[in-house]
Amino acid sequence: MIIIGIDTGTKTGFAINFNGAITELETLGIIQAQQVVMQTYQGTLNPSCPVYGHEFIVCIEDTRQRKWVRHDVGRERLKGVGSVNRDGAIWEEFCEYHDIPYLLVPPAHLQGLTKMTEKDFRERTGWTGKRCSEHARDAGMMTWKYHRLITKGMVQMPKKPSEIKSAQLAQGKKGT
Repeated sequence: MIIIGIDTGTKTGFAINFNGAITELETLGIIQAQQVVMQTYQGTLNPSCPVYGHEFIVCIEDTRQRKWVRHDVGRERLKGVGSVNRDGAIWEEFCEYHDIPYLLVPPAHLQGLTKMTEKDFRERTGWTGKRCSEHARDAGMMTWKYHRLITKGMVQMPKKPSEIKSAQLAQGKKGT
């Protein structure tokens, strides 16, 4: 199973988890991150690629699902929140357009797993790679948590957007 974690924002936290091990942590621009997602996803569909046939999912932190914003947050900070919300919508559209399975992860599901120190992150995940940003660690923790939830059957592997739409259309036709 390949899980890609996206921590949205001006600096996109990016992580790849391959069968439970975090193999890549970076901070990228949104376009560069989308290119890596496409290359990895196309590899899972290509028989000559080493990752061929693996289940694939993109987990996107979706700040649009945040239920609260502190009352003392200033106007400029709220603009930043708005741009992160927009980035989440862009990632959702990207996955829909390319028919890539994805999950929108509410920030509340990551409570206690984000903003970790480098030391705590390494201890929890076993990461031995290069130093990384807080954004990359947040994306890594998302993949770490969701790999466990999916393998334990607590979260179902999402379907491709086209499969979901087909099922919805079929249900709609049955009801008419």
